[in-house]
Amino acid sequence: MPARLPAGLWSLAPGCRKEGFLSFQTSKYRLHYYETPSGLRFILNTDLSVANARETLQSIYSSLYVEYVVKNPVCVLGQSLDSELFGSRLDAFIRALPYYSPRAA
Repeated sequence: MPARLPAGLWSLAPGCRKEGFLSFQTSKYRLHYYETPSGLRFILNTDLSVANARETLQSIYSSLYVEYVVKNPVCVLGQSLDSELFGSRLDAFIRALPYYSPRAA
């Protein structure tokens, strides 16, 4: 069963009443949240400089997840996602974002 966000986050999120929960900020990072109409959830953690990643998460869903998972006859929806192609395309997509910056190990 997918994890649910704690009820308290809904009241803390700015813009929550209008568009639903979009993000949550701590002193160190911002968690961005996108839920598809079918209930699939995407979460992205960024640094505080990224105010809104909704379009990024929508693109991950429509351009990557739908193309490389939903349309893939080998992937079984509802089971663990194990697609190297999706993983590599997602990695390339994230690395190409203007706010992506790799951390030193």
